[in-house]
Amino acid sequence: MPQLRYNVATSLDGYIASPDGSADWNIDDSTIDFDALYEEFDFFVMGRKTYETMLSFGGPDENRLCNRPKKNVIVASRSLKPEDFPGITILSTNVVEFIRQLKLGAGKDIWLMGGNNLATQCLRAGLVDTIEAAVMPVVLGDGIKLMEAIDSTENLPVRLNLLGSERLESGIIMTSGGNRENCHIDQENGPQVDGVA
Repeated sequence: MPQLRYNVATSLDGYIASPDGSADWNIDDSTIDFDALYEEFDFFVMGRKTYETMLSFGGPDENRLCNRPKKNVIVASRSLKPEDFPGITILSTNVVEFIRQLKLGAGKDIWLMGGNNLATQCLRAGLVDTIEAAVMPVVLGDGIKLMEAIDSTENLPVRLNLLGSERLESGIIMTSGGNRENCHIDQENGPQVDGVA
């Protein structure tokens, strides 16, 4: 079954965007194989602001999302009109249930690209299997957080099993953690996420 992976770039202090929504502080690293990364996923789920940011990245040569089947791009938005974005799946309600149904299907994983509101809803619903963060060596001090504040009535903190961590030459730290409900400890190989090699 497909895994829902919240894969995102973040600052060292936990922001995915500056206060104005920009992310020009992200570091380009030529050692990251984005073509291979995109091939790990069948579906790309995001909120409206993330989608609008992705549209600004240019055409197929610069924006790998343009090379994916449009029907596999799912945008959660109350303001975008489907007729303005033919082929894209735009959901104004029942987004979490739609993602739950995607996870019950077959195929490759589902990339939860952002934003933090959608990621928080999915985490609350127990749908996030892994959080994969490219941590940039920069401190913003303010902006859009990796996650929205979670109600204090919920089980906090959300504990994850560390699945991997790697420092790139650019200074980016690639790290991933798995939701413990979907994880187990393999005595020989360390933390594993069910269904992920």
